[in-house]
Amino acid sequence: MRDKKEPWQITAARFCVERKEFTLKELEMFLESKPHDIHHSHVRNFFIENIQNPPGRQFNREFRKSAEGDGGLWTASSELVSMVTDYDELREARESSKRAMYIAIGSLVIATIVGIAQIIVQVFFR
Repeated sequence: MRDKKEPWQITAARFCVERKEFTLKELEMFLESKPHDIHHSHVRNFFIENIQNPPGRQFNREFRKSAEGDGGLWTASSELVSMVTDYDELREARESSKRAMYIAIGSLVIATIVGIAQIIVQVFFR
């Protein structure tokens, strides 16, 4: 898990994308162990909705189970790759906007100090 605040679904998607090929058992063991402690039914639902029957597909990927046995290797769907990429880009955009806000506040403070200094100079050195 990259970020302690990262949702478990993103962690699961990242596991699938980074592993390239994985079994359902590996995914279950990863998410049901510490520090994740995700309930088994949630892991199964994630697997069914995002890996076995990804959104936008006409047919599910159930054939892999029968062709390769119950523990067949799975690959991450393009939706999972997009999920991880979108999350990372959103996090970077938030961090970038925070930095921009701090820079803007800093420049505002500097401009205020310079303005006050100009007023003081005009009042006392006329």
